[in-house]
Amino acid sequence: MLSLSEVSCAYPPQSQYQSSQYTPMEVCSMSQRWKATYLPVCGCLVLGGLLLCNAQAATQGFQSGVSLCVYTVLPALFPFFVLCDLLLSCPLEGRFLGVLAHLWGIHEKSGAAAVLLSWFGGYAVCAQLTGSLYRDRKLSERESALVMMLGCCSSPGFVISCVGGFLLGNLQLGVLLYGMQLAANLLSTAFCLPLLPQDASLQNPTPTRHSVPSLPCSISSAVNSSLQVCGCVLFFRTVAAVLLPYLPNSVWSAPVVSAFLEISSGCADFASLGGRAALYGCCACLSLLGVSVWAQIFLLSQGAVPLRLLLIQRCIHLACFLSMIRLSARYLPGTSTVYRTLADRVIPTQRLPLDAAIVGFIFLCAALYKVRQNFYNK
Repeated sequence: MLSLSEVSCAYPPQSQYQSSQYTPMEVCSMSQRWKATYLPVCGCLVLGGLLLCNAQAATQGFQSGVSLCVYTVLPALFPFFVLCDLLLSCPLEGRFLGVLAHLWGIHEKSGAAAVLLSWFGGYAVCAQLTGSLYRDRKLSERESALVMMLGCCSSPGFVISCVGGFLLGNLQLGVLLYGMQLAANLLSTAFCLPLLPQDASLQNPTPTRHSVPSLPCSISSAVNSSLQVCGCVLFFRTVAAVLLPYLPNSVWSAPVVSAFLEISSGCADFASLGGRAALYGCCACLSLLGVSVWAQIFLLSQGAVPLRLLLIQRCIHLACFLSMIRLSARYLPGTSTVYRTLADRVIPTQRLPLDAAIVGFIFLCAALYKVRQNFYNK
């Protein structure tokens, strides 16, 4: 039997036991320090090593990114950046904009105009206009989130021409994708209304200034925004080219990674699969956008929109988008695969039209008459 003193000596004092453990605050600070410092450093080191080990793949990815920026991104975005900045600097009047602003819960007509311009310019134009209006204190935090959720979409040139006409081979399907994407914007924003910040109006609103539109200022702002967009595209194109050789040998590896990093590459890779995978994969790319687009939104909006709320809205957007496409795509005219029992080398017979048959009969009679005359003369 052990005495009480021997038992007390067998275990350390309670104060010594407690001092050897981390407090919850220390554990939380260590996890935050790991997420904020060590994890990004490790990721940068690994990515730098991959870039050095695959210099040729990185070069090819960078060249493809430059080609994409020169031939697709800049022609599609730069003019819209200039025109949208000029339009927002003009005095906006009209009952239609007022009705839309009231319907969407936005106090300024410029917010409704920004949504309409974003539907034609795309997500980059939406992020730039939202950030500009928020910095000018024309939109509150709640209103800027509304404008971003309502207007964040891919441009009609990309959806209709590139995705629908070129990648999926059906221009009508591209028009349907563009319309359903806007409808999903409205529906998913309605679901996210309870999650919006509660500041319904600005605390210190500034009076609306009707300044004269300045073309050089608009061009300068468009150049900065275009450079930010192209920088994101180049970086993530290079990263995707470096990561592709290390992916599992599967048909889904390249489309999933490309869609995760960059929207245009993801749509192209999913379209190469064909069938329903091509259609629904492009829908997923248009809804979830990809890391490159999120980086562009973060740079252009400059903190005007809470990205966590926007991510929730885009996930709801994906569910609404896929549901509407599944219900409406079946009514589009197109081709369908049927079962046939004919062999591969079967030449089907066809009947000539009546006028062609008459002309052929007359020609045959004339040829026979000519042959008869030749034999009769001999």
